[in-house]
Amino acid sequence: MKENNVLITGATGFIGKELVKNIYRDYNLSCFVRPTSKIEELKRLNIKTITGDLETENDVLGATKDIEILVHLANSHLSGKENRDINILKNIVSACKKNEVKKLIFLSSMATKRNNPDYYGKSKLKMEKIIKDSGIKYTILRPSIIYGKDNLSLIGKSLKFPLFIPVIGNGKYKLNPIYIKDVIEAISKSLNNKKSLNKSYDLAGGKSYSFNEIIGICKKRFNIKRVIVHIPIWICLIIFKIIPIISQEAIKGINEDTLADITSLRKDLKINPVDFMEGIKNVHL
Repeated sequence: MKENNVLITGATGFIGKELVKNIYRDYNLSCFVRPTSKIEELKRLNIKTITGDLETENDVLGATKDIEILVHLANSHLSGKENRDINILKNIVSACKKNEVKKLIFLSSMATKRNNPDYYGKSKLKMEKIIKDSGIKYTILRPSIIYGKDNLSLIGKSLKFPLFIPVIGNGKYKLNPIYIKDVIEAISKSLNNKKSLNKSYDLAGGKSYSFNEIIGICKKRFNIKRVIVHIPIWICLIIFKIIPIISQEAIKGINEDTLADITSLRKDLKINPVDFMEGIKNVHL
């Protein structure tokens, strides 16, 4: 017999697709999708989809009826979209309260723990506060850079750059990339784990590496011969001011180490994240 009625936002994204495949057999699962979302896989798994707009209050209210747990993964990831993400979360919180949803699981970011967070980190911080002040039971998960079988995130973008491998700044800043399976396990174990109620968890690999070390590990894994070229931060500020792929705040704070503490993750959820050196063996570039 399947457990709770669970609603997922962002179900067709990198993390959402893996989560759906992991839990659909055990829960009465519904997925909130946009009209333009590709839902062939959801249909194949016979999963209920609810089409709508997260910015439309009535759409969210209707989608959360009879829902016990909501997993909010949807995110714009783009500069200038902060207000949109916050408005969406306010709709979700309001709907959860009206429909008496028992728990909200929110995917935040390690960017919230920076001393000088960029727009993305600031947005996630505001969203965390909205949830904590809502009175709804919650679990907040803060992943570091997430990588998976076919996705190396920002690391992959550097590795695929033609002629050379660009690294912003000196590359000595420490990171804790986390494997997608560990992220999915953390979400899955948070669904019905009483120890995770009203708690926040850092999701990060078991060991820190400098970005230079991460690129070195990847070069060896994928037999890449191109050289690493360190690009001074002041040059990156000029480049990304013209081509705003990365925010100015993110570049300025690039040399700040990731501040992850996975003690509670191990204690409460019994998760021992795979080390990047091991996880990368399962990845294809």
